[in-house]
Parts: sequence; structure tokens; C-alpha cells
Amino acid sequence: MAWASRFWPRSLYGQILLVTASALLIAQSINAALLLFGVRNRAVSETAAMVVSRVANQVERLEATGIPIGEPDNWYKRHIERSGERRRRSPPVAITIAPNPILIERSHIQEDISERARDFFRQGDINLSGVRISTVSTKLLPAQLRDAQLRRWNAGRLRNPNIPTPTRAVLLTARLPDGAWVNAAAFVRPDERASIFALLLQTFTLFIAVMIPLALVARRIADPLSKLTQRVQRVGLAGEVDTLQPAGPDDVRQLIEAFNAMHARVSALLGEKDVMLGAIGHDLKTPLAALRVRIECVEDDHEREKMAATIDEMVTILDDILTLARLGKSGETLQSVDIGALIESVSGEFEPVEFHIPEKRVVANIRPVLLRRALRNLIGNAIIYGKSAQVRIHSNANNVVIHIDDEGPGIDPAEMESMFEPFTRAEKSRSRSTGGSGLGLTISRAIARAHGGDLTLSNREEGGLRATFSFKG
Repeated sequence: MAWASRFWPRSLYGQILLVTASALLIAQSINAALLLFGVRNRAVSETAAMVVSRVANQVERLEATGIPIGEPDNWYKRHIERSGERRRRSPPVAITIAPNPILIERSHIQEDISERARDFFRQGDINLSGVRISTVSTKLLPAQLRDAQLRRWNAGRLRNPNIPTPTRAVLLTARLPDGAWVNAAAFVRPDERASIFALLLQTFTLFIAVMIPLALVARRIADPLSKLTQRVQRVGLAGEVDTLQPAGPDDVRQLIEAFNAMHARVSALLGEKDVMLGAIGHDLKTPLAALRVRIECVEDDHEREKMAATIDEMVTILDDILTLARLGKSGETLQSVDIGALIESVSGEFEPVEFHIPEKRVVANIRPVLLRRALRNLIGNAIIYGKSAQVRIHSNANNVVIHIDDEGPGIDPAEMESMFEPFTRAEKSRSRSTGGSGLGLTISRAIARAHGGDLTLSNREEGGLRATFSFKG
């Protein structure tokens, strides 16, 4: 079923149209099969009725006038003599008299039609027995029955070349009272083409009548859902999410209204959280600042430096926590920034950093302060734990990817994902003695995801760790 999944549309709009079109096609295929079966049966019945009527007429004429069966009557002879050979046409039914019936192995006996023919002859007091009607291929008919019919059809094709040559014929065999057998045959008119054309026209009309209104209704449902999906995907990313106007059927409108109400509540909660965090940060930083001033009175320089380092570490941790908490609703606006210039500026703050300048200028809409914070964290980690940093930038139509490589010992693959959890550290290669709050990778990944990207870690084959920071261009 893998091949079928490639053709299966992913959108609701496409699936509704495909399922409906497939159902209509299957229904019309079944209808076409039944219609063609009925057309062929009707054609056989009409031809059989003509053969039966012709044979009955010939038998009645034999009894009334003595003219042998299959011979033209006097009126027809005079008509031929007046019209000439060029106007002569074979009769629609070929009739022969033979001592034995014509039996063809590859024939299909029409039991129902044969029974109706026997009733017709019996009700008309026409003395025929052993009546049997079958359908056969025209190629299997004897020459005395087939040739006259072919001449008739070929004469008709001269006037209308589009008339197809019949492939089936109706064969009637019946026994006369004197023991001779009447064999009569007529070609079945092939009228499937007209039926197929009518069916195609009907199918086209049905598709137009059903698919166009359905496409409009499906579009009315799918468009608001598509816009709602885009709004949901933008929640938590850079930029504000506009209120979506309700549209579509009532069910879809209620869903959009519920989303707008939920987004308003979440935005209000985030606003309250920012106010609370601002107050907490102020309340905590104020006594830390006062404490920082008081330790200047400590006479022991060594103790004073230790106390100052502890206070600075507490301020750094507090700043990191507040930054991480505010990422859900940053107040910084999006700006069009040259990413290469920004990376070069950040790289200049560290030593040693090797920045590979891209051949083409890369510009993207970002929040530059947040992106600087993430790059500082990643480049700083590479230098602290890997002794050096190499920065490369790649871009395509949709994404910008920044690689930060170091030459350190790397990280156990089993611990890589856990490194993004707050306050998590690798015990061997990245111990607490190197400093930091343990939130750098967590904040950097949150910044990447806020820009529609991600941050991943991987060990390089040549040694060292690679941090891949990606975001939408």
C-alpha cells in the first residue's frame, strides 16, 4: 500500500474530492456494466423478434399461397424488376430450408427468448416444433446465411461509413410439419457506441453537478481550518498571532471562536506571568544589590571576592531563569537582520573562534537580542569545554542552519537529549567547576524553537561536539 499512499492527498479538501470522485466513478462503472448488458440484451431481443416475425410471415405465406419459404413473393419480384439491380437489397433476415438444423457449438442458447417464440407460434397457430433461438458469432454462420447479411450491411456502410460491422447474430432453427428445418439468421445491430457516448455524457454531467458544489463546500470547510492550523503553528513562535475571523460552517466557526478565546486567555496568563516575574526579579535583585554593596566592608580580600562571586552567580542564575520564563511571550519585535554580520559580531567577543563567512548574504527576520543570547551560550560552551569554536552558516529557501563545532571530548549519545533539561550537566566533560547556571542549552533551544527551528547536538567523526542551531529564514 506504500505506492497508494503517494497518491493519497494529505489535505482534507483533497481527500473529500478524491473519495467522492472515486465513489462516483465506481458507481458509474457499475451503472455502465449494467447498462451495456441491458443494451446488448435488448438488441438481441429486438433482433430475435424480427427473425421470429419474418419466419412466421413466411410460414403463413407458404400455407396461404404455396410460395416456398425464403423465396420472394410476386410483388417483391415486380419491384426488383422495375428498380433494377442497383436498387436491390438483401432482406433483413436470411432464411434457408435444409433437411437438418444448423447447430453451432460455440453458440449461446437464449432459453427465455426461445420460450417466448414458441408461445408466439402456438398462439398464431403456426405449426413449428423444436424452436430454438441462439446468439452466435457472425464468423461462425454458414455462408448462405452470412453473405446476404454482409452485403446488406456493406451497402449501408456506403451511405454511412461510421456504421460498424456486426459481430453477433441471432440464429433461429425450427422444424416444419414435413420434417424440413427452417434456419433463419439476422445480424444484431451494434448500438453500444451510442450507449457509451450517452453514458460518458451522463457521467460528465453527474461529475459537474456533484463535484463543483462539493468542491465549493469542501473549500468553505478546508480554508478556515487551514488558516486555523497556521495560527496554531505560530503560537509560541516569534511574532504576535492575529485574531482569526470566524468563517465556514457553524462547527468550524465555533472551533475558531474557541481557539480565539483560548489564545486570549493564554496571552492574558503570559502577561500576568511577565508582570509577576518582573516583580520577583526586582524583589530578588534589590537585596542582592544591597548585599553586594555591604560586602565591600569586608576587610579580607579573599573572602570578599568569594562572596562577590557567589552573589554574581546568583544574579546570573536569576537572569537565566527570568529569560527562560519570558521566552513564551517576548516583547522584542522581529527585525530583518544580516545573520552573517550578527554571528561575526558575537564571535568577536570570544577567543579563539573561527567563523567561515558565507558566500551569499543571509538575511532573516529574527529577534536579534535573543539570537545573540543563544549564540553566546553555544560559542561560549564550545570554547570552555572544547577549547575552540568553528562557526559555519548554511541557508536555503526556508531555513537557516548554524553549526558550532568544538574539539572537546564530546558527550555520551545516551545523555545528549538530557543536556537540554534545565540544570542538567554531564559529570565528566562538563562539570560544575566550569561555571554557568546549567540553563544555557535549555535557553538556546527555546530561542531556536521560538523562531520555528530547533537545536540539536551530535558528536563529530573527527572528534568534538557539533551544535546545530536552525531557524526559519
